[in-house]
Amino acid sequence: MWGIIAIGIAFIVFWVFFKKLRDTKPNQSMGPYSLSVKPQIGKSDATRLLLNSGNTGTIQAFVYPLQAQKTGTMTLCNPAGSANPGEPECSSGQYNLCKCVGNICSRCTHSGYVNVINISNVIRLELLASPDAGRPQAAGAHLVVRTTGMGTPVLSDGTSSTGGPQVQVVYEETIPLPNIPFQKWTFVTIAREGRRFDVYYNAKVVASKRTQYVLDLKSAYSSIIAGDTNLIGKIAFVEYFSEKLNQNQIMEKYQANSDTTGQPNVSAPMNIFDYLPNCEGGGCITGPKMRPTSPLLDWDTQYA
Repeated sequence: MWGIIAIGIAFIVFWVFFKKLRDTKPNQSMGPYSLSVKPQIGKSDATRLLLNSGNTGTIQAFVYPLQAQKTGTMTLCNPAGSANPGEPECSSGQYNLCKCVGNICSRCTHSGYVNVINISNVIRLELLASPDAGRPQAAGAHLVVRTTGMGTPVLSDGTSSTGGPQVQVVYEETIPLPNIPFQKWTFVTIAREGRRFDVYYNAKVVASKRTQYVLDLKSAYSSIIAGDTNLIGKIAFVEYFSEKLNQNQIMEKYQANSDTTGQPNVSAPMNIFDYLPNCEGGGCITGPKMRPTSPLLDWDTQYA
């Protein structure tokens, strides 16, 4: 009798454990992980799930950035008529559409910005985590999307060819986002349907924009990588889905994985050494000369 009961209890425990394992492991990386070591937070199968399954996908994670004291870089801006795509426009603080040279997009690199989430170089969440008089307690943020469409190619010297037939061109499009606060967990969600990207902070929509061209899905899928060696902080509860989650679903995820203060329910202990200032390129006394954020509107959404 007791043997049958023990077998039944063991079966129930095994079934619950197996169900939890099946439900959470394939599409979730718990963490917290240190952003400075560039952890892998999703295999190539996860990238394929996000980029090429029904033309929809969602990735979300708790992000905790710490202000870098010095980056060794200086951000400039593009005066009117300038052809430097790696710097923002001086008048608006926004980045223009950037053409790559073939499949090489190094000319589009944003000075001072580092990756928080990088999905096969097709979708990247970037932060400017060094001091800035325009946002002293937060990191500048934007979403970079690699797309492809017809156009005139860029020559190896960086100039655009004139005349001739149009060809398939690779672009990088930048969607500006509100700043992300330092030393505070923020639940970031990127939800995509076709060319439409909705971005949420703590289950509140902060940007909704459609890219000019379609996603570039011809490159080989690689793992999802978080962070950068020049970025200090943590990332936790990374989840990805093949469908585009709506706001109610995102709120449910946020509430299920956080406490009443918005902190993620992570069991791993925090290491104080992960939060020491990053003084890349010199001492921590003098900060870099960073161009203040433009006071003009720097992001758009149909909800605000």
